[in-house]
Amino acid sequence: MLIVKKRIAVLANGWNSENLSNFMMGIEKYAKPESMDFYVFLSFASYGYNESNRKAEALVYEIPELNTFDAIIIFGPGLNFQEVIDRIQKLADEAGIPVISIGLKHPGHYFIGADNYFGMKQLVDHMIDKHECRKLMYIAGSRENDDSNIRLKAIRDSAEEHGIDFGEDDIFYSEWEARKSMEYIMTHFKSPEDFPDVFLCANDQLAITTSQLMEMTYHLEPKDVKICGFDHLDASRIYYPSMSTVDQEYYSIGKTAIETLDTIFEGKKAEAEVMVPCKFVVGESCGCNCSRRAMKERKAYIRKQQVDNRFASFKEGRIFELERAIIQGQSYDTVKKNIRTLMNGGTSSEGNTFYIMFDPVLEKIGEKEESLLPRLSLDQEYFVVCGKKNNVPSISEKVNRSDIIPDDPRTGPNSIYLIGTLHLEDLICGYFIMGSTAKNIRESDFPNYKTRIDRAFFTYIKNLQLNTLNKKLADLMEQDSLTHVKNRTAYDKYIKAFQKLVKTGERKEYAVAYFDINDLKVINDKYGHEAGDAYIRNSCKLICDTFKHSPVFRIGGDEFLSILYNDDFKNREELLASMKEEMENRKTSSDKYSPAAIVSIASGMAVFDPETDPDIISVVNKADVHMYEEKARMKKGNIR
Repeated sequence: MLIVKKRIAVLANGWNSENLSNFMMGIEKYAKPESMDFYVFLSFASYGYNESNRKAEALVYEIPELNTFDAIIIFGPGLNFQEVIDRIQKLADEAGIPVISIGLKHPGHYFIGADNYFGMKQLVDHMIDKHECRKLMYIAGSRENDDSNIRLKAIRDSAEEHGIDFGEDDIFYSEWEARKSMEYIMTHFKSPEDFPDVFLCANDQLAITTSQLMEMTYHLEPKDVKICGFDHLDASRIYYPSMSTVDQEYYSIGKTAIETLDTIFEGKKAEAEVMVPCKFVVGESCGCNCSRRAMKERKAYIRKQQVDNRFASFKEGRIFELERAIIQGQSYDTVKKNIRTLMNGGTSSEGNTFYIMFDPVLEKIGEKEESLLPRLSLDQEYFVVCGKKNNVPSISEKVNRSDIIPDDPRTGPNSIYLIGTLHLEDLICGYFIMGSTAKNIRESDFPNYKTRIDRAFFTYIKNLQLNTLNKKLADLMEQDSLTHVKNRTAYDKYIKAFQKLVKTGERKEYAVAYFDINDLKVINDKYGHEAGDAYIRNSCKLICDTFKHSPVFRIGGDEFLSILYNDDFKNREELLASMKEEMENRKTSSDKYSPAAIVSIASGMAVFDPETDPDIISVVNKADVHMYEEKARMKKGNIR
């Protein structure tokens, strides 16, 4: 008997991928086989993004209809924007299903936290007790970030216990941006003699950047100034000097999350709050000797890099081809075809599960002014541009947003799906999905695909808008400014294309109707040129109203031509007779019409004969002769 798996939504920030990866490794290891699928919705918003980009990134959390899931995990580390956190928590509350918050306390949610305080306190105590640091500097994250503030509290408490002065001047809020911390250090301190004994950094990236600055700009080593980080990232292990840091034990937190979910799904009462202790990890950056362990990790990293480098050019080529498939598309349908041809054929580097979904708004690009397109808006249904799960292509052309993945039976081995929005600024273009293992979340494939597709959309949309503008300009060049029908330029272009249809046999029957307006000079002289213009427009309208399904061209000042086919061709005699009848009605009811509406038009018509007509020009010439014959009769009979 097949068991339908539970669906777990995980809401996280993609820039914190390594901690998230460790967390999901614990999830992956301890989840019961064939019991759960994990849909990881990733925003890549950062403080360096402009407001529209940040909002568009955060919209990924609006994609899932959370009440269709069985549980929600909010992975709090990295969710730096309070308004985003508040929105996520509101959506989770409204879903009415169990919610596990990692690192963020919220009423009604199960809470699992890393004891940041304990690990950071160990680190600071080590720096003060063993390395006799007395002047401390904290490179903090953002002011509103709980994790950064908990680490700050540990520093303050340790400093107070050891009788060390530590105040607001010893804290710099970097907003998690390494560039800002570098600028601060270089402008705040006049010389290396002013440096603190230790830079305590809120994460490893800030610590590594600070270490690079010390070495490359000031030529200082750990014995001169000590640097510590937080997170125990891969980069901090293989970097030289390896970072003294704190491991938040996210693998253990993932294990705890699975235990909590299992308890909930069994209908039992789970612990409302669990704290997992962090662990201080000694590195070379504080001056301790741990080079043997660091060297082992560096060797392992180098071996992995050698393997990865073999496939890097193939991956890069694949992503470049995907970019080109989008950029070179001259229409929405062409882009879909290009992507499907690429992604469903040949060897892939994006894995066995990969989907690209387009928002219906992309069909409207070029049709509407860009300012009229919906912004920060999600549709209910999305087009499945390409899709494969376990290398099996998707059948569905559309997917409902609540399903996320089309044709998903929700059976078989546990799966992890990474999901991100595709957007150009605040114009949402769709979303895409990559299947992943927990360990691979820390790799750069997912953000790389996302960034490159977003960038390709920019060029594609601008190209489409430029093509639309060029088409409008071309249409204006081929449009008669007075009557708004096609002009002589359009006529010359049209008959060349039409002749090709005749030659290939696609157009076997047609006729040409030639028209010439009578007495235009009389109207101009008697009523003025504005009336003359109205006379031309009224004549053109009568021709267009008569032959509604055929193109009409103004080929001279008072000459018009129409090429008749299909129903207009079959009913040509009746239609032409009705036009003449309408002219006669206006003439006999002159009191009801202005002089400019009582039009007089000479007409001539010729039918294509494949035996005698070598081309359409021959038919046009015959119609022209018939028109002048009628014009002469009308003039002789003083018919107006």
